[in-house]
Amino acid sequence: MIIATTVGITISNRFLGALKGLIRTDDSAKALKAAEAIVERLLVVPNETLEGYIVFGNCANACLYSITEPNGNVVRAEATLTYSGNSADPFSLNLEPGEAGQVSLLGYTSGSMVDICWRGAASIHAAYIYEDSGILKLTPYSVNAVSSSHNDNGFDTASANHGYPNCFSLTAVGNPRYLRLRTYYQSAGVFVVPAVGQFIPKQGIVINARGYSGETVKNVVVLKTDPMAPTFFDYSLLQTSQTSDLTNSYNN
Repeated sequence: MIIATTVGITISNRFLGALKGLIRTDDSAKALKAAEAIVERLLVVPNETLEGYIVFGNCANACLYSITEPNGNVVRAEATLTYSGNSADPFSLNLEPGEAGQVSLLGYTSGSMVDICWRGAASIHAAYIYEDSGILKLTPYSVNAVSSSHNDNGFDTASANHGYPNCFSLTAVGNPRYLRLRTYYQSAGVFVVPAVGQFIPKQGIVINARGYSGETVKNVVVLKTDPMAPTFFDYSLLQTSQTSDLTNSYNN
């Protein structure tokens, strides 16, 4: 009887452990789906509406999701909204070779410096877009990393700054609009560093969602960017003619 009882308890404990594992797995999937559901709901809301929620500090039911299952378990999610950028801290983008990234400079002070920094051996092409007397203009920059093996491409060479091995500076002349960035040869995390006393303007809205089911919590973070031109837009800015090489000068 003692042996039978011991075996029975062992089997019961294993069964209960396996059952708890299945419940945790099920709760994990439900919590993740709830967080994704609230994110998908907010992604279709216009940015102007989301910005209004941030200004008022409350998005109420728009940022809440809840469903009660037949067994009484409540699966729910809640989201918080914050600006991306809108800070004196460096703004970062992760770019693959040939991929374009855009940083809004709307409201940035004319005459102030902006530094573009990165790690690794990638080369960077930057197009500074600004308004001058009602006309949109562009100033290009093409810069190799300090450790680049492509020094025959005619690009300028970066220098170390701000704790990064590669940096170059541009002056935000005229009425600043946008900074378009592309990497070549390698992927790179690019950091746009504002001048002292300056802020990187807002770049979009960060949706931070948490899903709950049982004792499980899942977190999903998504950046909803402001509208930007697609990658192929940069090819029309990159060359002075259909046959010219890459260049730092658009005078020809």
